[in-house]
Amino acid sequence: MIKPKFWKRIKAQSDLIFQSPFLKRMSQLERYEFLQLSHRRRFKAGEYIYHQGDPGTGLYMIEQGSVELLYQEEHTDNAAQLAVLHAPECFGAFSVDYLVRRKATARCTTETVLYGFFISDYQTLGKRHPRIALRFLETLNVFATHQYDLVMSRMSRIGDDDTGPEAYALLFETYDIPVKESSGAKSADLE
Repeated sequence: MIKPKFWKRIKAQSDLIFQSPFLKRMSQLERYEFLQLSHRRRFKAGEYIYHQGDPGTGLYMIEQGSVELLYQEEHTDNAAQLAVLHAPECFGAFSVDYLVRRKATARCTTETVLYGFFISDYQTLGKRHPRIALRFLETLNVFATHQYDLVMSRMSRIGDDDTGPEAYALLFETYDIPVKESSGAKSADLE
């Protein structure tokens, strides 16, 4: 007999497969294969996923819960909240294909379940399913273009404030798709 906990997990995974803005450019089969290489992990409220300055090792997709991204200027004690992300959003995508250090800290604000997709997973995907790996890179390219536009827009509204580094951190840590492209999917409120 299959346990209810198993069905709940399958439903949460299928919700992520069908609702994730990051995965929307992939077919259902490609999304499924992508998630099969991803690692599911639970985090407690207040637990850190990674810290600003850590080597980037992969991207994270939120199945349930919420994650805040924090940016701290050097030689200061205060961290600014860049964004609060909720399911089915993702963050940290640039670190899969580019060797970058984390530009922000990611901390869970609630009990959270994440799927991590790391550099080694991408390499495995490339060997097993080159077409899906290529689709992933295409998605990352679209992501980079949207993020660049988002950051440039935000920086143009800043004026003389010195929050440019915060906007720069957003460029590398979040994935914000304009509502018109995501077919009505809610994107992170980055204001």
